[in-house]
Parts: sequence; structure tokens; C-alpha cells
Amino acid sequence: MRRIALREITLSDGTIIPKNTTVAASESRMWDPSVYPQPEKWDGTRFLKLREESGKEHVAQLVSTSPEHLGFGHGQHACPGRFFAANEVKIALVHLLLKYEWRLPEGVVPKVRSFGFSLGADPFLKMEYRRRETEIEL
Repeated sequence: MRRIALREITLSDGTIIPKNTTVAASESRMWDPSVYPQPEKWDGTRFLKLREESGKEHVAQLVSTSPEHLGFGHGQHACPGRFFAANEVKIALVHLLLKYEWRLPEGVVPKVRSFGFSLGADPFLKMEYRRRETEIEL
């Protein structure tokens, strides 16, 4: 989440952000162990488990925004296309899972890649896949 100040702004603590200054919100809470247990480790049920906690049934949905997960931004500037994007990703994922088998090559351990203050998947990671025998015509 990056923004440009259209006018000089004084924050409540007295910090002044000059006009035309680029500001950004850190996504470090997405990797905070107090928010997400073992954030550096893959857990395909992480958000399902969060939704099962009392009072958190709606906070860990794919299209939900919060200060802890800024994947689609947050607040009034949250991505309006996130609902469409989420459905498109689900369709693509179902297609890939139904048509192909996936695995990491022997001995490969995925690494988190750091770029500035953003973290993400290693774009050079190699995966092995093979086409499944057709069970359902898509």
C-alpha cells in the first residue's frame, strides 16, 4: 500500500508528511508470529484454523482486509476487484489441481524472498508436475 500525499499532513504525534511524499504501509504483520503462528512455515489450513476461533469467523476470509493482512489493501482504498480476483484464482487453482499432480523436487526447500520491505515466494523455485488421468472433463 503506497500513497502520495496530495497536501502536507500533520499526524496526531506531530509527524509532518510533506506534499508529494510517497508513504507506504508495512506488511510485516503478515509475518508476525503473534498474529500467525509459525508464519514462515507453510500451513494450508492456517486461515481455516483462524476462522474456527470464537469471534474470528469473518476475519480470515480470502477477501477480508485488516491491518494484519494487507494483500488487497485496507480501508476505503481496499481493492474493489478483490472479489472478482478471488473467484478467478479459485477457478485457476481448481483447474490446476484437477488436471495436474504437483510436488517439490527431492531436497528442495522453498524460501521466502525479500524485496525491499515486501516478502514473497521465490520466483525461481522449480516445481515438478505431471498431467493426471482425466476423471472429469473440464
